[in-house]
Amino acid sequence: MDTEQKLKQWQQAGLLEQETAERILEFEKHQPTPKKLPLLLMIGLVFLSLAIFSFVAANWQAIPDLAKVLLMLALMWLFYTIAQFSEKKAFGSPLLFRVIGLAMFGAALLTAAQTFHFPLANSVLPWAMFLATLAHYFYWRHLIYSFIGFFFGALVLLSFMPDIGWLEWIIFIAVAVAWFYFSKELAPVAFSWILLFASGFMLWGLVDYDSVLWPIWTLFVLVLLFLIVPETKQRIIRPLYLIAAGMLLVVYLAIRGQTFIALVDKSQLGEAIVLAIAGIGVLLLSFFKFRSLMWVAVPGVIGLLLFDETAIGLAVVAELSALAYLIIAQRQNESLGLGFVYFIVVQFVIYIIYAWERLDMSVFFLIGALLLFLLSAIAWWINRRKEGATP
Repeated sequence: MDTEQKLKQWQQAGLLEQETAERILEFEKHQPTPKKLPLLLMIGLVFLSLAIFSFVAANWQAIPDLAKVLLMLALMWLFYTIAQFSEKKAFGSPLLFRVIGLAMFGAALLTAAQTFHFPLANSVLPWAMFLATLAHYFYWRHLIYSFIGFFFGALVLLSFMPDIGWLEWIIFIAVAVAWFYFSKELAPVAFSWILLFASGFMLWGLVDYDSVLWPIWTLFVLVLLFLIVPETKQRIIRPLYLIAAGMLLVVYLAIRGQTFIALVDKSQLGEAIVLAIAGIGVLLLSFFKFRSLMWVAVPGVIGLLLFDETAIGLAVVAELSALAYLIIAQRQNESLGLGFVYFIVVQFVIYIIYAWERLDMSVFFLIGALLLFLLSAIAWWINRRKEGATP
């Protein structure tokens, strides 16, 4: 239904005056009509593209090596040019054309690697795609480039696996920190932070000292980012720290409780003590500057608790931290979603470790329900006291 008919219906229903309707019609007449490609032209372009790609695929082996790479680069610039005209002339989707152009850039790199036998592992090829995608993001600031950048950033990390060097690792951290610092939206901030956290796992292949505590050290080092980012970004990344701290505690509990292999030995007692001291430092820093980040200090005790073969200490810390988080979050009127998920995951891990063959599942869920009811009662009582009513 066109605008004129709609306005007539509104006039007949008494919702719009004649003078207002005429002014709306006059305004709409002067609006530029959206430009659309004719349907037959679009179908013709699709068939032309298929014909070109089919011809290239059929004669791929006969094409000279250098010409293959130049062909991919020519296609890349063709799609970027189409995207530019698409944006200026308001037809099609400039974003789609630019993403295809970026894909052609990747195809050119892959073609060059296969043609000239470049190694894909620990090479400049994943780096080139990662940096090109970040350049797209910072120039156009679109969400899709964040996802693509995260994918190729992870690919760069995986390419380190056979042979990692300090130079590549430091450059990667510098790029990820720059992406994190200059990003404003949730997705790129979260993706860059995850890449920074994952870079800590590379220390297993980079440092001669073999430690299972590198992820915790990485999380503690990343706390320093709170000192250089504004408060708005602190609110964005705070859940990432809480999720990472909870996941680390659950993962170490699950591994230590399910395996008889010692994760640490006496030679690593010093590191465990230093980690606990670092956890106290994170606790003090959080207490005086970032109160909501205090829970990140909890994994600092994991190093010492790993010496306990029964994993009871880890289970107690996980259980108490889950309950304490829920109670404090309830008192401060904060969201309880993360706390409840963490609480439930801890219950399942404890059940699998200690009660899988000893306790019926229904009894386990009954105990969990009773704990939740007890927690709800405590939160209700605290809330009543807070309001000044008689409990």
